[in-house]
Amino acid sequence: MIRLIITVVALTVFCTVYAAAGEEPVFQTTKEEIVKELTRPVSRTRGYIQQGQQGKQRNIVVYEKKQTETIEKIVVINNNNNTPRVNLKVEFNFDSYTIRPESYRLLRELGNALETENISGSNIAIMGHTDSDGTDQYNLGLSLNRALAVKQYLIANFSIKPANLRVLGYGEAMPLVFNTTAANKQINRRVEVRVER
Repeated sequence: MIRLIITVVALTVFCTVYAAAGEEPVFQTTKEEIVKELTRPVSRTRGYIQQGQQGKQRNIVVYEKKQTETIEKIVVINNNNNTPRVNLKVEFNFDSYTIRPESYRLLRELGNALETENISGSNIAIMGHTDSDGTDQYNLGLSLNRALAVKQYLIANFSIKPANLRVLGYGEAMPLVFNTTAANKQINRRVEVRVER
């Protein structure tokens, strides 16, 4: 019960900070946009941080896949973390980690971006996310499987070394928008990619 209350408070703060800035979530859709974001220099703060929110941290549970083992770990999320990352609107049906066919074009753009000279050979984190339907535990597993589906697509279709791709499941812990409508829930069912430096 206490963990649930803390999670709800943390999610409310995260979404409120994003919404208060009046910004819509940004999704990259082309190779050029993905390369530009993943290779940009790190600036001091992210645009959606509201005054007084800098430096806020919280711990969240994530699942990570290492070879055949799923590991549960706690990571620290910093609101002003400005690591270059892209949000990809990879479409999944509710309660599924099967990639919808309409997302293959976007994944081809991602694969082509990861093969560019500036990014090729880098270590890449693929992070899966869900909406708030279901239990925390279930959503962690589902989000990890979504990240794994993207990794498998990239390995099957591009010359990207599997060892360079790390997969993590964040579950419902990092929504871009409130999970109050079907459209918002679809936005939160996404995959995020970042270059690990």
